[in-house]
Amino acid sequence: MKEKLDYAGFVELCRGATPIKLDAGDRQRVVEARRTFEDILKASPGTSYYGINTGVGAFLNMGIAADRMEEFQENLIMSHACGIGQPLENDIVKGIMLHMILNLKQGYCGIRLQTLELLVEMFNRSIVPVVPAVGSLGASGDLVPQAHIALALIGRDRQGMLRAAGLEPAKLQAGEAIALLNGTSLMTSFLAYLVFHSDNLIRAADVAAAMTIEALGCGTESFERELQLLRPQAGQMATAEFLTRILKQKVGKTSTRSLQDAYSFRCIPQVHGALRESLLKARDVVDVEINSFGGNPWISRAGEKPEIRQASGNFHGQILAHTADSLAIALCTISGISERRIDKLLSSGANGLPLFLARDQGLDTGLMITQYSAAALVSESKTLAHPASVDSIPVSAGQEDFVSMGAWAARKAWQICSNTEYVIAIEMLCAAQALDFRPPSTEKSKIAEVHSAVRRHIPPAQKIRVLADDIEKLCELVRSGALLHEVGL
Repeated sequence: MKEKLDYAGFVELCRGATPIKLDAGDRQRVVEARRTFEDILKASPGTSYYGINTGVGAFLNMGIAADRMEEFQENLIMSHACGIGQPLENDIVKGIMLHMILNLKQGYCGIRLQTLELLVEMFNRSIVPVVPAVGSLGASGDLVPQAHIALALIGRDRQGMLRAAGLEPAKLQAGEAIALLNGTSLMTSFLAYLVFHSDNLIRAADVAAAMTIEALGCGTESFERELQLLRPQAGQMATAEFLTRILKQKVGKTSTRSLQDAYSFRCIPQVHGALRESLLKARDVVDVEINSFGGNPWISRAGEKPEIRQASGNFHGQILAHTADSLAIALCTISGISERRIDKLLSSGANGLPLFLARDQGLDTGLMITQYSAAALVSESKTLAHPASVDSIPVSAGQEDFVSMGAWAARKAWQICSNTEYVIAIEMLCAAQALDFRPPSTEKSKIAEVHSAVRRHIPPAQKIRVLADDIEKLCELVRSGALLHEVGL
């Protein structure tokens, strides 16, 4: 595997067919760390090491007998595998597995090579355990979801996935259970996918907005570079530049609708640009986390001889929780401003367009009800956007007394991202229908190319049909980036 991965490479590995492989350096680090780990335990038989020969949480002062060490490994994993709710998507679970592998291969936790290689084999064969969505507090890492991965690794999952695939489950030895449980793998997986999807989404949101501007004859003076330089926020500048590129000859034109267009048009650079700013920070946070070690205990080599240290806090997900909440809020505003543009397309026979873009008004309600769906999604997202990272509930008899709630922050940000993709798809659907009523442009433009691309997948609504199918198809084209790829954006 590459020495360093970014979020895009992380997602590519999870979704790709190319198997991952521990290189010689990875294997050497893991073997040497295990040897060091075992040497330290042999040299200090009376010393307590958290989660290795002691209980965990508030049981940290209770010792574990050497002859019960294997039993303790299984007990620890089974007791932590108490997730509830619907199973996480396979992509997200593969991301959890990949981050666990990246965490363990760094040679700080004492995992055995054969255990890690079995996890790699599971990943490569897409043996994806069932991981319930709810249970992690994002503080001692993502204990519960990682326990469900480890449960399959030791053959204790209900499905018996390893044996069904002809693989022998792991028999864990001292210290391996705690190594498998600690880390920020669920939060990191969600955030890598969130940033990856948001990269597609922000460009799609710009394109949808530009289609609406074209359909309604809105002004574009507010996108001019001279104005942007008076307030050179990076995200705002990037959005205005992108809009300028795809609208080209339309930039600088005054509105044919009114003296001033609504904020949902002239403030697109400021609102869409805010998501771009959040994404810049999120990319940095996720890229660092993908390549970091978040276990506890850990092997330190800073002194004269290696030591097992047991006071790490690297598994705490506060920065990830803040990042997820920030993305959730920014994504929520993108769907909110898009819904306002949808309303302008459909209401009051905008700029000569038929009310609700209906061809046979009365008999045909046109795209009226698509706004209802968009409004429902936006309302749901507004509720979900309340930050999770401001909450904390002490657990383990107060030993783990301040938690990040990063897992919930990431899960609901993921839902908001999905909601926003649907809203953008609805705006594109409505804008394409509005453009159908306009005379074809004699000038080549990116908007005309996008309109044509939409129509290649979704025919014009000449008469009533089930629009849910159109929305689903267009949303998938937005989500995957395929629509913009077709037109070179």
